[in-house]
Amino acid sequence: MSHSTDKIRNIAIAGHGQTGKTTLFEHLLFAGGVIPRAETLESGKTTSDSTPEEIERKISIYAAMGHIERNGTKINFFDTPGSVDFNGSIILSFRASEMALLMVDGKSGVQIETVKLWKNLEGSGKPKGVFITKLDNDQADFGKTLADIKEKFKVEPVPISLPMGSGGGFKGIIDVLHEKAYFTEGDALEKEAAVPDEFKNAVSAAREKLIEAAAEGDDSLMEQYIEKGSLSPDEMKKGLIEALAQNKYVPAFAGAPLKNSGLFPLLDFIADAAPNPRTAKDTALDAEGKEIPVPIDPDKPFSALVIRTNYDQFSGKLSWIKVITGKLAADTEAVNVSENKKERMENCIHVRARNLKKSESLMPATWVLSPNPPL
Repeated sequence: MSHSTDKIRNIAIAGHGQTGKTTLFEHLLFAGGVIPRAETLESGKTTSDSTPEEIERKISIYAAMGHIERNGTKINFFDTPGSVDFNGSIILSFRASEMALLMVDGKSGVQIETVKLWKNLEGSGKPKGVFITKLDNDQADFGKTLADIKEKFKVEPVPISLPMGSGGGFKGIIDVLHEKAYFTEGDALEKEAAVPDEFKNAVSAAREKLIEAAAEGDDSLMEQYIEKGSLSPDEMKKGLIEALAQNKYVPAFAGAPLKNSGLFPLLDFIADAAPNPRTAKDTALDAEGKEIPVPIDPDKPFSALVIRTNYDQFSGKLSWIKVITGKLAADTEAVNVSENKKERMENCIHVRARNLKKSESLMPATWVLSPNPPL
């Protein structure tokens, strides 16, 4: 299925080591129907940690990519390493994405590597969200972790989802935006239900914060909010989209990925409100070495960004390519600006979990692998 640029999302999952980035990535692929079951790190069979070294050390060393479909939108996720030793891979994934999702342990709170990543994202003005995870663990505390985020980063995180209980009493997640509850179901995907009465006051208070954040997205919405004290659902959605694209608020999500909890509220928000690639503020160097803006545009001549080149035992040299302008097709010829010479693409290959599928042509903001020297 081909998607227009407006219906694509690129999200980099990052954070301190052992905060559960790969676990979230794996369970999101499961929730999206890409894989039949979510594997554990201990099994050595996760989708993203596939090299012998990653399997042996049980950590991510290389960024990995996978995508799912949600509400008619294609969501590309990057699972990034958690160690500063592999910082380059993380930073390149940030550049390739329109939003970063930082993992924060619900028990440990904000840790040093997450602070460093946050500073990098602040420097680039990249929109970001936080996923407070492992809320089923003893001593996990969603409210305390929100307060820690507020103190460390000097921001007021806006909850998109709330936990129902914590530790041994954890039952699931409430989607504040859509006012739905999702209960854990063993190893199965979370099950939708009505919001229990005992949590309705908390949801109402959280929705007030959401409305305030939405009003920040547009002057007319702010006037409406001041005049009437509220916004309609459509106005709220419009405001959240625009305010996040302008980096005016930080959405916060709750979950326990090992129990498949918190996945659907996260996916629905990303599909409906996360920045689409047309909001990206990317740059490139012109022929004179000057930095110029390069907006995503399907009507301009072809250009692309190569994030990584690696070797596959079956396909040889493969480059990760993000189309920026124009369209990419097999046999497309382009100038390798690093070496100032022309190169020809051999094939365009979509990546979905560990499956590779050839594509005829690709629109801007689409990610592919191509068996070619890097552009």
